[in-house]
Amino acid sequence: MKKSELASKLKEYFANQSIITTKEITKVLANAFPEVSTNTISWRINQLKKEKLIYQTGRGLYSFEFKPEYTPDFSLKTKRLYNRMKPFCKAELSMWDTQMLNHISETNVDRYWVFLSTKKEELEPLFENMLDFSKQTFLQPDKEVISRYLMAHTEAVIITPLVSETPLCKLGEYITPTIEGLLVNVWLKYENYLKPIGFDIKKLYEQAFKKYSINQSKLLRYAARRDKRNEINEFIKSIE
Repeated sequence: MKKSELASKLKEYFANQSIITTKEITKVLANAFPEVSTNTISWRINQLKKEKLIYQTGRGLYSFEFKPEYTPDFSLKTKRLYNRMKPFCKAELSMWDTQMLNHISETNVDRYWVFLSTKKEELEPLFENMLDFSKQTFLQPDKEVISRYLMAHTEAVIITPLVSETPLCKLGEYITPTIEGLLVNVWLKYENYLKPIGFDIKKLYEQAFKKYSINQSKLLRYAARRDKRNEINEFIKSIE
């Protein structure tokens, strides 16, 4: 059977699933071709990947639909802020902002908040250097500070520790979480930061998974690092 015919058969069999597993594919192929060895089936799956007839979305996870990688388009304002901050950090400085979330979810929340993260030992020096800036800056604000002070500002900078094993990517001079890291960060910051200003986490996740290629294995590994794997995994299943 030709690879395109094989892909069509699989697509027909899994017509109601957006994500399929290696185990599911192997079972279907083993039933269809009982004489074929497990090694040959693995080879067949790799051939389908090479021909772009299926797309890997995580470890042992596949989809028939091509989706582009997410590449954030930072505003000039965010780039300038990052460039001013970077000389104060010896370690990695990661950033993301609420405009990125507007772009992903196709919303227009009226806040420009930038989240900067670096190693714990660099947080205080970074914060002190930012006190002379015009933007309101908050260092690891607690729930009360967020509610009483941060919410009053349309523009603000929030400084938090950079958690080890956060999935990051480098775009030119700038470091930012991957889409997987961003979605976990959104989950963690949703109740205190994002929900009160109008973001809808269900819409954010739905649009992200609809528009972009997301490695669920990477996302869930980082979610486990933040003790949120089960919650986020169940949430993803509920929106698929």
